[in-house]
Amino acid sequence: MSRHASPLSLLILSAVIALGLSGALGKPSPEKTTHGPHGELVVEMPAIVRNGDFFDTRIRIHADQRIGTLQLEVATELWREITVNSMIPAPSAESFHDGYFRFEFGSLEAGDAYLVKIDSQVNPRLLGDVQGQVRLLDAGRVVAEGRRVMKVLP
Repeated sequence: MSRHASPLSLLILSAVIALGLSGALGKPSPEKTTHGPHGELVVEMPAIVRNGDFFDTRIRIHADQRIGTLQLEVATELWREITVNSMIPAPSAESFHDGYFRFEFGSLEAGDAYLVKIDSQVNPRLLGDVQGQVRLLDAGRVVAEGRRVMKVLP
């Protein structure tokens, strides 16, 4: 009796490789870029996470004009049932204003760029969508803003 390799194993292996290459199992965090009159705000965060997951949010700012008091605001709805573990660099001041968490970072000269990295975790009881605005301000005046949506799976 002779034995031959089953073509089924080759098909399964090929399907697994194709699935991995397609990006269907995991995709890079999408970026959302918003241009304002004084600068550009780029927010990179996952579109889909699972409850209990850790994830990064990167916020990049490019100043077209001088920003005297650089402030970032995140809507409370976007961080509903999200635990923020760290923010690098740390803001010089933190506050809450009209439904937004506000973080102050100092000034930014025209042509300069700034990067803020936020490490967070989804609380286990969160399911569904979280969505809200991320805003760039100069001394309380909105310079640029963008809406973000993140789907939370079990």
